[in-house]
Amino acid sequence: MGEKFFTVSYDDGTEQDRRVIALMEKYGIRGTFNLSSGLFGKKSYIRFVEGRGRSAAFKDETHPQDYINHFILSRQDALNLYSSPNIEVAGHGAHHLVQTFLTPDEAREEITRDIDALSELFGYRVVGHAFPKDTFNDNVLSALRGSGVRYARRVCHLQKPQSFSFDRSAFMITPTCWQLDPFAEDLLREFVEAPTGDEDAVFFMWGHSYELDYGTKFGCYERLARLFKMVSGAKNVRFVTNRELFGL
Repeated sequence: MGEKFFTVSYDDGTEQDRRVIALMEKYGIRGTFNLSSGLFGKKSYIRFVEGRGRSAAFKDETHPQDYINHFILSRQDALNLYSSPNIEVAGHGAHHLVQTFLTPDEAREEITRDIDALSELFGYRVVGHAFPKDTFNDNVLSALRGSGVRYARRVCHLQKPQSFSFDRSAFMITPTCWQLDPFAEDLLREFVEAPTGDEDAVFFMWGHSYELDYGTKFGCYERLARLFKMVSGAKNVRFVTNRELFGL
């Protein structure tokens, strides 16, 4: 008989993670936070235009309402926040570079430096990675494997899955849904209400915590709380970090 698993994965290590983790603790959710070890303490912004967020180094003070803080936690604040048995830390590239055209040396610097630094900071070997902006090449994949990484997470947007199946033998994994997907609530309800089958079923949700500052119908903390509350009430669902999902 199979089991049902629920996990979340959040990128960038921004200050809004505090609110997400508070909700996780309230509802018993476990998950993974993907950090860039070379960016601790960096402050930038997300410009919210036409329903989407776009990176911005500075805030245009003539329209401050259009900007959301993208303040990455300091090294010490990150250590304090993510040092919890309910949380796994994974890599996100030392400097969050677009990884499509990295040379072998650049890939090793970006990947190995990140994995080693995070492993030293948190006191355990980091084995996961999330691709910045869903970018990678063969050099990146080689550097990941050479660094002892066991899984690498991609992204998805508006791509409703056909099933909740999950291949633990895969190195690159695609989540079930993005937290802002309009169908996320209905899909999670379907997962919760489905009977346990012969094979394991997984609901794997990803996102950025700053997206919940958008203040939209789907980009808000109230909606995330509804999702967490729904799944927390399911008696046949196990809550795991991404690492635990792979049995690592």
